Amino acid sequence: MQNKDKTGLSAHSLNIFRECERCFYLQIKYKISRPRGPIPSIATGIDSLIKDYFEYFRRKDKLPPFLEGKIKGKLITNLKKTYYYDIENYNNYYLWGHLDEVIELPDGLFIPLDHKTRASLPSDEPHEAYKFQLGIYSLLLKKENKGQEVNYGYLIYYYPEKKLIDYEAEEIKNIINFNFEVKKVKLDEGKFNLDEIKETIIKAIECIETNKIPSSGQNCEFCQWIENTKIYYIESSEERKQEIDLLKDSNEKKQNSEEETTLVLPEEGKKKKEKKEEKYPDLFNFS
Repeated sequence: MQNKDKTGLSAHSLNIFRECERCFYLQIKYKISRPRGPIPSIATGIDSLIKDYFEYFRRKDKLPPFLEGKIKGKLITNLKKTYYYDIENYNNYYLWGHLDEVIELPDGLFIPLDHKTRASLPSDEPHEAYKFQLGIYSLLLKKENKGQEVNYGYLIYYYPEKKLIDYEAEEIKNIINFNFEVKKVKLDEGKFNLDEIKETIIKAIECIETNKIPSSGQNCEFCQWIENTKIYYIESSEERKQEIDLLKDSNEKKQNSEEETTLVLPEEGKKKKEKKEEKYPDLFNFS
């Protein structure tokens, strides 16, 4: 358990930083997270079954049979629910994460392993977010590895295999079958190697410590949605009028160029007194 006065960073939050510094800043500093849609329960159910399966073989102190010959070592004896790692030279920050699995190699080193359920087997290299996640997990194991950094990890893809379907099966449980593939991911080469991951962590900390809300990510769909709809959320009538005037000017120019454009004006709503505006004065500043 880490000190509550410290700031914890995870693979998930750092991947958000890579996508959009503004969303990351708001989440870590102001506890304002991106909106989330419903999570498919089928993936959660499959993940739970996989972990139960691994726990069965952990009690037997051996690898699951389908990994024999593909991975050297054995399952870690005591898999912690959460792993922590204090970031060097930044006493107020730490990494944390829930590892799917850890492999203990014959030489005693611990290697991260992550389960990924997919609709099909990826035909190319692992997604960069997956590699970044494994890199963070390798740092989380640094304490268990007595300060040594491991330079690779494992991904296991689980995916429905059409060629394994038994169309003549009388029971549904025999119709849908899954296949798997083990992927060894090197963390000391290519994009998002461990050195680049450490640099990303430092940049994320510097982002948190600034007093100015950073710019949005170039391809951030969340910030783009706000940018496109902010006129409907502006509380000041004067600001609203200025925005509408800009839209009118833009509309007239398009009409002059013989382009058919329909101007949609926002409905006048009731003025709301938002405490958050006072607390976060730069929150709706998109300049």
